[in-house]
Amino acid sequence: MLYCPVCQVLCEDQCPLCGNRKLVQPKAEDPARLVTAQGQQADRLENLLQSRKIPYEKRPALSAGGTGAAKAYNYYVPCCRWEEGMNAETAAFPDADSVGKDAPDVHHPPAGLKPQTYRVGGEEFEVLPRKKQTFWRAVSILLLIVVVIAVVLLTDAAAGWLKSLFASKSASFPLQMILKNWSV
Repeated sequence: MLYCPVCQVLCEDQCPLCGNRKLVQPKAEDPARLVTAQGQQADRLENLLQSRKIPYEKRPALSAGGTGAAKAYNYYVPCCRWEEGMNAETAAFPDADSVGKDAPDVHHPPAGLKPQTYRVGGEEFEVLPRKKQTFWRAVSILLLIVVVIAVVLLTDAAAGWLKSLFASKSASFPLQMILKNWSV
């Protein structure tokens, strides 16, 4: 498994929380998120981790918003002991639905949590992958260059046409006739 240093989770190829694909090989001492638990569940997990002598770190869960005894906590264990921590979690919570598995800050959130669209000024836009963003930025730059070249060429042609209007020696040209009549 690989490690997301931003979210501190172990995952396969992409972080399920932030979408980061720049994952690294975990170091033995890196903290890996194990589970989010609250109340008696948290106490039960702590007792089990302590009895199995698995080092852990308990941090308040930011998204839980609980207070007092119902406050939720994220539990982290060193990456080298993550498998043991998962076994302890399974032993502490045989009924997996009782633990905060669906909370947005646990190690395996539902796939639909990452936003696929965003809204700007009342319009909804799709989030593009990085390769598509790079492609469309390159196309936009090329189109901008083409537009600038077209404007320069058209301006040059218009300036040449205006210059030819005043340089024409033909008397049939209306501007020349007007200028001749006024100079008399």
